[in-house]
Amino acid sequence: MAKKIRIDFSKTEERSGWNTKHISEGLHKMKVESVQETEAGDGTAMLVYALVPADPALKTRRFPFYCKLQQNQLWKLRDLLVATGQTVPKKAAMINPDVAVGKFIAAEVEDDTYQGNLRSQVQGTYGLDILDEDGAADTEPDEDEEEYEDEADEAEEAEEADEEEYEEEEADEEDEEEEAEDLSVLPLAELRKRAKGLGVDTVGLKKAELIEAIEEEEAEAGEEEEELEDEDLEDEELADEEFEDDEEEEEEPAPKRRAPVRKAAPKAAPAKATAPAKRVVKRR
Repeated sequence: MAKKIRIDFSKTEERSGWNTKHISEGLHKMKVESVQETEAGDGTAMLVYALVPADPALKTRRFPFYCKLQQNQLWKLRDLLVATGQTVPKKAAMINPDVAVGKFIAAEVEDDTYQGNLRSQVQGTYGLDILDEDGAADTEPDEDEEEYEDEADEAEEAEEADEEEYEEEEADEEDEEEEAEDLSVLPLAELRKRAKGLGVDTVGLKKAELIEAIEEEEAEAGEEEEELEDEDLEDEELADEEFEDDEEEEEEPAPKRRAPVRKAAPKAAPAKATAPAKRVVKRR
């Protein structure tokens, strides 16, 4: 027979009564079995609800749902009360924590790891309308949801294609910048010749100053060319618009030409009657 031994149980915690052994992730129908008012480790007042799965195969499970009574955590308590059919006004009000006990809700379960062991924990609570008649989550989307998802997938693919195109353009620009001419390898005489061609006064300029002046002038020239190209493009677009407007306008019929009126030739004046020639009578 074993001898009596002295053991101090004063600091031994009681069994929690929770059974969070792993179950499948997703929505489960559960019953709010009880509620306990306690404090969190940081001293904050807290309500702990015990949730038990309605599935007989999981009747031994018992999950805690912690609701801290601080402003940024009150949504958990409100969701639970609303899930049990309670109306919770968006203002300060008196509530009875026991009002949810005995009600059935839908609880969202996620995997969790505790001391290297796979467990389950309740992350959210919802009304039973989120479940189908059999108490399982309605995970099959209807036709409208499928159509919406297809449109969302197409939009996402189009967005990804635009991003890829944008990235390719950026890469091309970077390659062009990398391929920019290194003026430092050119001899001083070549730099002076090039600078003079750009209209730079090279008197007294050293090599580094020449390179800087050339780069500035070429950059300004490039900007002017871009501005000219933009102006030409705007002129072409304006010309195209005017051409389209002219085509849209109905063509007006050309005015009929009148045949020129020919003036009648002036009548010739009547010839004057000539007097008969006089006959000379010779006398004998």
